[in-house]
Amino acid sequence: MGYDELISEIYWVIGKIQSDPELEEELRRLNFDIRKNGVKVHGDLYVMDEETDTRIEVNQVITEFERIADQAKEPDIRQYLLEIKAELETDGIKDE
Repeated sequence: MGYDELISEIYWVIGKIQSDPELEEELRRLNFDIRKNGVKVHGDLYVMDEETDTRIEVNQVITEFERIADQAKEPDIRQYLLEIKAELETDGIKDE
C-alpha cells in the first residue's frame, strides 16, 4: 500500500462512520500523526538521524489499526480497519 493510498483509506473509513465519534476522533488522530510524521518505508535509502527521525514504524501503524478496530462498534467499520491492517501486514508501506 502506498502512503497516499493509506491516507485516502483512513479518510474513506472516517467518512463511513455513522455513530461513533470517539472512533472517528481516534482515526483522525492517527491520520494526523501519519501525515505529520510520515511512515518508515522498508528499504528507504534516505536515512535520517535515528534520534531525530519522527517517522512512525509500520508495525506501530498496524498495531494502531488493530487497537482502533477492537474499539469499533460498527461491524463494517471494524472489517474495513482489519482489511487495511491485513494489507499493511502483507505489503507494508511502499515508497511512491
